[in-house]
Amino acid sequence: MHFVDGELQANLARESPEGLSPASGPPMHSPLKRLKEKWDYLKMQQGFRQAPLLTLSRLLSWRARCLLEEPAIISLPEWNVRMFLPPEWRGIAKLVFAFREDYEPEIVYLDKILSAGQVFVDVGANFGIYTLPASKIVGGTGHVLAFEPSAQSFPLLAKNIALNGLTNVRAFPVALAQKSGRAWLHRGPNPSLNSLGKDPSWKGDGEEIATESLDQALQQARIDRVDVIKMDVQGAEELVLRGAYNTLTSARPVIIFEIWPEGTTFLGLSPHGAWELLDSAGYEFFVVRRGEVYTAKTPPAGGNVVAIHKQRL
Repeated sequence: MHFVDGELQANLARESPEGLSPASGPPMHSPLKRLKEKWDYLKMQQGFRQAPLLTLSRLLSWRARCLLEEPAIISLPEWNVRMFLPPEWRGIAKLVFAFREDYEPEIVYLDKILSAGQVFVDVGANFGIYTLPASKIVGGTGHVLAFEPSAQSFPLLAKNIALNGLTNVRAFPVALAQKSGRAWLHRGPNPSLNSLGKDPSWKGDGEEIATESLDQALQQARIDRVDVIKMDVQGAEELVLRGAYNTLTSARPVIIFEIWPEGTTFLGLSPHGAWELLDSAGYEFFVVRRGEVYTAKTPPAGGNVVAIHKQRL
């Protein structure tokens, strides 16, 4: 594993409910400002830098598909998988269609931290953009456990697992949290923003879901080890980790997790609770940019972080 030392000082962009733009910060009411915001986001993406015309043509194609309500099945040749995408302009389907393997740099990075026969846990699996590559990487002797509580997204996750004939993946329609129980999942402007914490600007709709701790879920699944965990749960990452105490202390898995301080606020949690918990457990932190891995001494403004226990370095 190759690491490039040094701080990466960058404001990491997030997907906005309104399209290709960061979700944090004050709303941009001016059409020109909104356009500039989306353009700045595009310029930051590796897929766009490598093939700008192809990316733009895909975005135009996706816009047309959304207007015609026509879904798509795309190929991700890096892992020999296919993925069904619903025709939704808001949310991750558009970004996956446009960027494919370059949707997030951590997806390609899985090849460096995951190998055949290992166990991968996808928390907040959505359509399966991490689940599908991980399944191919760990192979027939490995296991993938995918957790997605939303009734909007879970059927699409199951569809993509079936589409690829994956027999080493088990999908669970539950949310991982600190303990077993029931909770209310608030629905955001698009399914990828669904959260246990409610943004006051959202409508009041949602659904009751089951919650489970990772430690308990692994015990029930008779899985006694975990090598890599990916978490994207809209600010509830700290709750997931608190329900994974035995896993963290025994297996010390590599953890890819999202930092989104705004989401933690809606849950009454510390803005960087997940980072602080992992730091106290002996983890060090890195960010993946342009194929390189940089040490992160302090939490970035947003985006994904890779946490690796000191004993693994």
